[in-house]
Amino acid sequence: MSAYNRVVEHVLAPTLDLVRGTSTMRELTALRESQWWPFDRILDLQSARLRRLMPYCYAHVPYYRRVMDEGGINPTDITAPEDLARLPVTTKEKVRAESDAFLAEDFPQSHLLRGRTSGSTGTPLEFFSTREARMSHGFARAMRAREWAGLHPGDPTVYVTKGRAASSLPEALLRAFHSRLERSSLIDATRISDRTLPAAIETIQRTDRPALIGYTSAIYIIARYIQETGANIPPVRAVVYGGEPAHDFQLEAIRSSFGVQPLSKYSSFENYEIAMECPCHRGMHIAAEDLIVEIVDDKGHPVSAGTKGRVLVTNLHNFGMPLLRYDTGDVGSLLTGQCACGRGLPLLALSLARSGDILYTPSGKRLSPLSLGASRLAHLQVRQVQFVQERLDRVVIRLVPTQTLHNEDASAFKARVVALFAPVLGDDVTIEVLLVERIQPTAAGKHRFVISELGQDEIPSGLQTRGHQ
Repeated sequence: MSAYNRVVEHVLAPTLDLVRGTSTMRELTALRESQWWPFDRILDLQSARLRRLMPYCYAHVPYYRRVMDEGGINPTDITAPEDLARLPVTTKEKVRAESDAFLAEDFPQSHLLRGRTSGSTGTPLEFFSTREARMSHGFARAMRAREWAGLHPGDPTVYVTKGRAASSLPEALLRAFHSRLERSSLIDATRISDRTLPAAIETIQRTDRPALIGYTSAIYIIARYIQETGANIPPVRAVVYGGEPAHDFQLEAIRSSFGVQPLSKYSSFENYEIAMECPCHRGMHIAAEDLIVEIVDDKGHPVSAGTKGRVLVTNLHNFGMPLLRYDTGDVGSLLTGQCACGRGLPLLALSLARSGDILYTPSGKRLSPLSLGASRLAHLQVRQVQFVQERLDRVVIRLVPTQTLHNEDASAFKARVVALFAPVLGDDVTIEVLLVERIQPTAAGKHRFVISELGQDEIPSGLQTRGHQ
């Protein structure tokens, strides 16, 4: 750890905590210790936090009070993680339909942090978190996960993600301070193209031994460009990928281009950091001190370790908008045994069932599924969205609105959607919006967020990658 790392950890980061009213560094200290606890002790901590959360949900959250009353459940009946199975699964559809009923009645909305997400399933959702849940506990989990990749507070980082505008001047100032503290740069995944890739490479080249953290397919696009052009990339500290599943050919390209073994992480805007690999690559360690992760079948019943099922997450700290047994839309399995690293945290493996194609444009853009920014549809009352590339210069956006629209309303709605995505796709792409009643899932029951119907010979030379298969 360098002198600057020590200054960041012991002076600058605590100062940032003080300014924004958070306790990230204190929580990080606790997580550094608890990761080595035996699982039974971690389970005791989960149970204690669950016993605090459940009576609160019954007393203050209308949706869960109704669910427990209808099911004849006393909140004191749920005292351990396995007892959660008595509750129904909380789906995005339920949260969208009854969002106000999930908000705690006595929690000041002015103290809540708004969030929007579409994930990789193309289902927009608006939700709220508390400062404690997101910025104290969530940020601490993220910092601990980075340490598993050998990264310390203040190590230079290049993020390959979607740029997000600050909602206020104070937030913008805090972000600027945090970026300076972290010595971080951004490669906007929504703007990756033949024109911008040289600048992306330059960002990496001018950063002193950076860590790369970002979307799987966006990092892969950069890795393939390095291979195509023979660009000279200095050594990187680590590559951490997530947001979407990784195929073997993508990981091989990343390993070859950056010279390090990439590590996978699992996170969501609803719950922030959930799990991440350590260098043993045995699976992803679940941040079980703060989150309960269940794997269940289609009826919401827990399945045995090693069996694939739906991934449910219960955040033990979000008292502003609790989401119990929240269905992430992902497929995974719990792994048996303990990792060779010695951590007592349980292990998770995700399935490749959640994936999408890359969109190409005549101007040279390469857009990964998470780069499209479908979360901006959250305020338009859209149940589901799917992008279909029919030609290089034509993309059809299929939308399932929450209510039937007719004539002028439908035309105005479509125009708003085109206006939202035209800047991302570019002037050389024609966008057609189709309002449909249902988007057909795959045979595995998953919704493909992006479908490319381009043949390999339809992609201009220089844009072709093995990611289009």
